[in-house]
Amino acid sequence: MTHEELMQSRWPVERAEAYMKPFGAIKGVNFVPSYCYSYIEMWHHFREDVIRRELGFAKRAGFDSLRIFVAACQWESRRELVKERLDRFLDWCVEDGFSVMLTLQPNTYMMPGNDLGLEEDPFQISYQPGRHDGSWKYKGARIFDCHGQWEEDREGIGAFVTDIVACYGQDSRVAFWDLYNECWEENVPLQEYTFSLARAQQPMQPLTACWRAFDISDVTTFHCYETPGGPLDPMLPGIHDLTFEEELARAVSTGRPMLCSECLARTFGNELADFLPAFSRAHIGFYVWGLCAGSAQYHIPWDWPVGSPEPKRWFQCMLYPDGTPFDRREIALIQDFTFA
Repeated sequence: MTHEELMQSRWPVERAEAYMKPFGAIKGVNFVPSYCYSYIEMWHHFREDVIRRELGFAKRAGFDSLRIFVAACQWESRRELVKERLDRFLDWCVEDGFSVMLTLQPNTYMMPGNDLGLEEDPFQISYQPGRHDGSWKYKGARIFDCHGQWEEDREGIGAFVTDIVACYGQDSRVAFWDLYNECWEENVPLQEYTFSLARAQQPMQPLTACWRAFDISDVTTFHCYETPGGPLDPMLPGIHDLTFEEELARAVSTGRPMLCSECLARTFGNELADFLPAFSRAHIGFYVWGLCAGSAQYHIPWDWPVGSPEPKRWFQCMLYPDGTPFDRREIALIQDFTFA
């Protein structure tokens, strides 16, 4: 589908609003079990005891939605096992009352000739104390980071997206499709290809992606780590060079239901006490980054010196691995969050 066709194929605003209304004010978290070194490791090292315990922590903390990831490299390696484990996870989410935003990673793909099974432990761990999400890599995988590079694996990417959306596109356990995480300009063709494949399956859920998909998404999603009321911080990742207020205004301008699918960067001034009131006023649901601090070290800032003691004020994550809140005042804010 062309970009114009993708714009025309998205849901009418009225349909998006009617779909989102039963969910109310979404209070979500990007879910990564504390033992995992990355957000895609869960399907390989699937520890039911820890996952179920931490889902209980999330429920008690007041969260009602989870954002999770499935990467193309995992699906290609052992697709049936990935789907079997995803099925079990979705069942647990239903039992605990969570909606799920399923995020696809079509830009993380196996290099040709590799066939690494899940049981072979395809992760290479090089643990560095104080390193945010920098202690792992997936053997045999690559990330497409330049225009056209993905074309040589178009058939495999197409099979991945088509299969996952076909399997879960009529499944009420999945509430939202996030089809591409943080698309850079050079990968817009891949993102739009992913949207085309998903649309062809006619899923019952809305399609979305942050950054460069505002005009083809059914509901608006965005990431925001900027400081409310503060100037633009050049250290923060992003593409629009927008302040917190400008980012929210841009989302509101779409006239569609809104979700901030990544937020919380305390050491940069992106604190729940400051941004949740703004989300409430604008009717924006949210997903903070990180539940329990753990192996991925998401509580450590991106630019933290390797080996340094952890900051007194955590960067991300809400709980210690035993479920104890890092800041009980924040848990109260989560639990009390509603739309103004």
